[in-house]
Amino acid sequence: MNINMMHNNLFVNRMIIYTKENLVAYEETFHKGVNIIRGKNSSGKSTITHFLFYALGGAFNEWVKEAKQCSRVLLEIEANGATLVLKRELNFNEEGRANAQEPMYIFWGKYEEILHDQWKKYNFSTNTNNISFSNVLFDTLEIPIVKGESNITMHQILRLLYIDQESPTSSLFLYEHFDTVLTRETVAELLLGVYSQDLYEKRQRKDAVIKELGNVEQEIKAIKRYIDNPYFLIPSHILTQIENKEQEIRNIETLIESLKNEEKSVRYTQKTKLEFQILNEEAITQRQKVKTIEDRVRYLEFEIEDSKEFIEELNNKLRGIKNSIATRDFMGSFSLEYCPECLSRLEKLDQ
Repeated sequence: MNINMMHNNLFVNRMIIYTKENLVAYEETFHKGVNIIRGKNSSGKSTITHFLFYALGGAFNEWVKEAKQCSRVLLEIEANGATLVLKRELNFNEEGRANAQEPMYIFWGKYEEILHDQWKKYNFSTNTNNISFSNVLFDTLEIPIVKGESNITMHQILRLLYIDQESPTSSLFLYEHFDTVLTRETVAELLLGVYSQDLYEKRQRKDAVIKELGNVEQEIKAIKRYIDNPYFLIPSHILTQIENKEQEIRNIETLIESLKNEEKSVRYTQKTKLEFQILNEEAITQRQKVKTIEDRVRYLEFEIEDSKEFIEELNNKLRGIKNSIATRDFMGSFSLEYCPECLSRLEKLDQ
């Protein structure tokens, strides 16, 4: 089984699937050429191809119940003349769903040469500290590593090379939600050997600009719904209106400042001064009375709340006593050693 990528090549030599009991569930050696997996309906042909897709780096988690009895899959491959073994484990959560983004363990050499301490672990995604297994395989296959927001991984490459029975017949890619045209185009160009990082970045920028343009158009439509005067949609007219309003603000601020600085003499007669003083003292007295009444109201409100809590506690005690009496009547002459309410030991009284 092979995948040709211009002068690049990848051959699958051997696949071994292990059960949870560490037994071999399936083992097959492939030859360079067309390999046909045949069998009766529901005999596991699709499951074998799912394991092949998963072992090469695909994100797959729709395993059948028989596959869920397996623990790992190993794949010996040749990539541009280099022989290596890929290993991916199957781990399931409490709902029986597998983690599609399991890491990959890579051994550089043949299956018969495997040493347990020479596996290299690579995660599904790239981060600031580690590269992903897709980066390692891309580098081995001399495929350019796409740098940008759309993450092109081995999973994306394999989607074009592997189509399952549930994919639409009109689809060239293994069906997935939220697929983008840019992703499909980039994968095709990678496999055809015509990928350009500069072109890819420009396409990304184009998509971002189109998205920004759509947002701006939506904002303009929303603004038009609330503006009756069409002149308010002309930038030059709006700028003129802003300048006029700013000038009005400056004029008002100047007027306010002049009024503040203007000295106004308020002349009081002896009579008006006396009346003002009397009214001011009366207002102070009334404010003190209001404050006293407000303090009294708050005090009474606190008293009412406290009384309500006290009454509720008494009702609880009363219910407890009634329950105790009802329990005693029900149990007859049964002697209690502890109080049903407080659980303290009861002392016997001399008759």
